[in-house]
Amino acid sequence: MYNEDQLNQTCRCGGEMTIHMHTLIYKAKVKITNVPVFMCQSCFQYKPHPAVKNDLSLVLQELGGNPKRSIFSFAERNELASVLNDTFYGYKGRGEDLEQAVQKAMSERIDLLLDLFRIASEAADKEWMEELESRLLKLVPHTVSRIV
Repeated sequence: MYNEDQLNQTCRCGGEMTIHMHTLIYKAKVKITNVPVFMCQSCFQYKPHPAVKNDLSLVLQELGGNPKRSIFSFAERNELASVLNDTFYGYKGRGEDLEQAVQKAMSERIDLLLDLFRIASEAADKEWMEELESRLLKLVPHTVSRIV
């Protein structure tokens, strides 16, 4: 089950922060699209989703201090951003249904990655297995298991 507090937070001003996919501009040269950020409905402050901060920092380090003009989707480099982007893009329901849509998308992505991991394991492809394991580990902390 998806950890529901990952879609809303409280801002320092006391306002509600909701998640959306944002385009960040780096050094006025690089557009990084599909970055999950929380934005305050009251003061309009925004901050990256805590689960993507490390990967976003790595991307900025890779770009360096004087990057070439470019544009790319962060969803191609971060599994959680990919799931959220896919979910938001296809979402047609009401706000209260969004958490269920994200939960379902997370579950489906984990199932897909586990299926691929099994195939990689049967093929004894260690490099592919390591990549899939890394992708899975980025999703698992954002799920909660409930024992009934």
